[in-house]
Amino acid sequence: MQGHSDRTRAVAQYWDMAASRYLELFRDEFQGKPFDLAVLKTFAARLQRGARVCDVGCGPCGHVARILADHGLDAMGIDLSPNCVALARGEQPSLRFEIMDMAAMAFADGSLDGLVAYYALHYRQKSTLPPLFREFSRVLRPGGRILVVAKEGTGEGWIADPMEIAGEVFWSAFSADELRKLCVGTGFRAVSCTAREPLPGEISVRRIYVNAQR
Repeated sequence: MQGHSDRTRAVAQYWDMAASRYLELFRDEFQGKPFDLAVLKTFAARLQRGARVCDVGCGPCGHVARILADHGLDAMGIDLSPNCVALARGEQPSLRFEIMDMAAMAFADGSLDGLVAYYALHYRQKSTLPPLFREFSRVLRPGGRILVVAKEGTGEGWIADPMEIAGEVFWSAFSADELRKLCVGTGFRAVSCTAREPLPGEISVRRIYVNAQR
């Protein structure tokens, strides 16, 4: 298996290639996802108006940050991929997007009120997730909140690329209990864990939503 820095570069390079295609496919995805919109609205409502939040692994659409901003939060996004960040800036010109590794964020300790990881964990090895979640904890103030959204499954490894950009991509899938234990084991208090069935046209696995508080 590649070292962490090699894997990080590989993920950035993949998303540089995939960014335009992903934007084409998912720019308007929330128009048909009322459950997800409700989850993001509820997350925003649990924070004070103007709370500072970050969408980590924001991708090229910037639409999660847009939804959070539209619900009264001071929202921004970060991504490893320069192409994703450039496209997100074009899609959401009133919001801030920066090239940054979610595992080593350039934010001061306790400087964020909230953090959303929307399908952002799947391209990382599971062994890297405890330190990643400790980084999430570091940048959040006491009482700050995270929302983690992931596709349900087991294990990790190389799979055929669903977007057919590369031959294979590295993929980690998660159970609800696995994500809950990851939060609790890195100092978060699990608030809720819900799931929904796949929608027509989606990959046929359930989606998991974990809210936790520092």
